[in-house]
Amino acid sequence: MNTRWEIGSLGAASGEKIKGYLTLPSIEEKLPAFMINGSEEGPRVLVLGGIHGCEYTSIDAAQKVGTSLEPAYVKGKVIVLPIANPASFYARSIYVHPRDNKNLNRMFPGNQDGTDAERLAYWLNELVFKKVDYIVDLHGGDMIEALVPFSIYHVTKNEKILAASKEMASLFDIEYVIGSSGQVPGSTYGCAAEQGIPAIIAEAGQQGILSEEDSVLLQNGVKNILVSLGVLEGEVRRSDSNYISVFDWYRSDFKGLWYPAVLIGDAVKKGQILGKLTNEFGETVKEIVSDTEGVVLFLVSSLAINDNDPLLAVGA
Repeated sequence: MNTRWEIGSLGAASGEKIKGYLTLPSIEEKLPAFMINGSEEGPRVLVLGGIHGCEYTSIDAAQKVGTSLEPAYVKGKVIVLPIANPASFYARSIYVHPRDNKNLNRMFPGNQDGTDAERLAYWLNELVFKKVDYIVDLHGGDMIEALVPFSIYHVTKNEKILAASKEMASLFDIEYVIGSSGQVPGSTYGCAAEQGIPAIIAEAGQQGILSEEDSVLLQNGVKNILVSLGVLEGEVRRSDSNYISVFDWYRSDFKGLWYPAVLIGDAVKKGQILGKLTNEFGETVKEIVSDTEGVVLFLVSSLAINDNDPLLAVGA
C-alpha cells in the first residue's frame, strides 16, 4: 500500500503533490522541490536541474516537469529539484560554487565536513540519491559553452545498472549517447551508478540562453523515461542514437586567450588542430590537436581562459 513519502525535511501523502523547500544540514540555501506521491505503487525517481547554476534551459525543463506532473497520473513517486545549487544560480557563477570555487558535479559523493560544494554533494547523496531508484540529471552548455545535445551514462561493472542507465540515456530525442568510463569523476550519474542506482545526464541548451525548444526536448525526454519505467502511462518513443565510447576532454594549462578552430557538431580527424591558445600579446603559446577522430560535442566560447579551464570535448 502506498504511504507517506519523506525525503529530508519534505513529505507527501499518498496521492498528494507538494511544493516546498528542501533543507539540508549545514547548507545555507533551501532547495525548491516538487514531490509527487502517486496513488499507486511504482518506482521512485529523482529529476535534477541546476547542479550548474547557469545552465538555464535545464533548470527551466526540470521546473516545468515538476509543474506538469500530477499524482492522479503517477504510479510511484517523483521528486524534482530544479535548482539543486541555488548559490551558484543566484550568483550567476559558471561551473563552480561561488563560496569555494569547486564544481559540484565533480564532488560526489561529497564530504560531510568539507567545503560548501562538498557538503552539498554529501547531503544530496545521503538524503536524496539514496532514497530513489532512478536519477535523471538535466544539464546544458554553461554560460560560456556552446553545445550539441547529448546524454551520458556511466559504464559500471554492474551490468544491470549499466543496461538500465544506457536505456534511460537513449530515450531522449538526442543523437549522441555517451558511455562514460570515469572521464568525469565525482559526477552525479557516476556516483549514483556505483551505488546501484541507474542514472544519467542529458545536456541541451547553451551559453546561458534559455531555449524553449531545448527545454521541451529535455522535458519530453524525462517524460519518455517515466513512461518507460511505468510511472506514466503511454507509449515509449525511440529514435536513432549514435553511441559514443570515448569522451575526450581538452583543457588549458595556462591563463590566456582561446581561439577555437572548429564548431560544435564538426567532425574532426586525429591530428587536426582544434584551436590555439595565445598570450595577452596575441602570440600563439600552444595549439590544441585532436587525439581522436570524432565529433565536437561542446566548445568553450569565451576568449578569456584560465589555467585548467575546459576548452572543448570530442566524442568518438
